[in-house]
Amino acid sequence: LKSSTIRSPPRRLFWCLSVGVPVILLLPTRCVALADSSVERCGSEKIMSAYDFFPKHMASGGFLPHPSKNARPKPKEGQESVWDFPRPPVCKKAEGREVVVKFGETLIAKTKNAWRMMETSHPPTWYIPKEDVNMQYLQPSNSIKTTCEFKGQAVYYDVKMGSAGARMTAWEYPIPADDQKCIKGKLAFYINKGLDAWVDGDKAKPQEGDFYGGWITKDVVGPFKGGPGTRFW
Repeated sequence: LKSSTIRSPPRRLFWCLSVGVPVILLLPTRCVALADSSVERCGSEKIMSAYDFFPKHMASGGFLPHPSKNARPKPKEGQESVWDFPRPPVCKKAEGREVVVKFGETLIAKTKNAWRMMETSHPPTWYIPKEDVNMQYLQPSNSIKTTCEFKGQAVYYDVKMGSAGARMTAWEYPIPADDQKCIKGKLAFYINKGLDAWVDGDKAKPQEGDFYGGWITKDVVGPFKGGPGTRFW
């Protein structure tokens, strides 16, 4: 685990993903750490596990080998293979592309100034400037934070509309890593938790699983990380 997952206050619970079993370390803080990200819940009497927040991801396993080049679909004209994306990830502006996010019939976000975060094996994650998001429908999920080794520490938001809503469906990196400053002041959205999204009028599909937040659009081809057995792709 990266040293960047180490934080302060009460105690810490680490999940050793390489062997698939929980390991309790007597450290001065409390959180749950994943191999590719850490989950931190502080100020609560209840110690939460990663299974509480991301059960599909924690159960996904890592038993599938990386797909060989010959086994991957060849991109057609106007398409990209996610296996040609780099790692560490890069973020590029999606020039002129219209992105729309809705909760039911309610518009959550609409922009032509989105940025795409691209990383090997993942469909892109779309980051939308806060000024193009209807922030009155979002409220901070103060009980959880996650840390990405590439991007920094993320905070989460819930969608809330009266009695309706969706938990932990948006996130941002308030102080992103130095080489990921392009996502500062921008939000990304899960579209497997009650939200829907469109890119240039075409409805996006969510990346499989419940931890990663990529959107599958017609201009990217996989296979995509996120499903059972793909945790270490």
